[in-house]
Amino acid sequence: MDIQLIIVILIGIAVGFILLRNIYNFFFTKRDTSYCAGCKGCEPIKKHISSEK
Repeated sequence: MDIQLIIVILIGIAVGFILLRNIYNFFFTKRDTSYCAGCKGCEPIKKHISSEK
């Protein structure tokens, strides 16, 4: 076998594994992120609501 073919096969296997892992993580893992992606813009609103209670 040619060395170039072996390298292409190894890279293909690695890319396939990474792709399958990312697809699995996308569908089957829980995300603990907030609705607004964690920006600081919502903090004054949250503080204002909690001080009214």
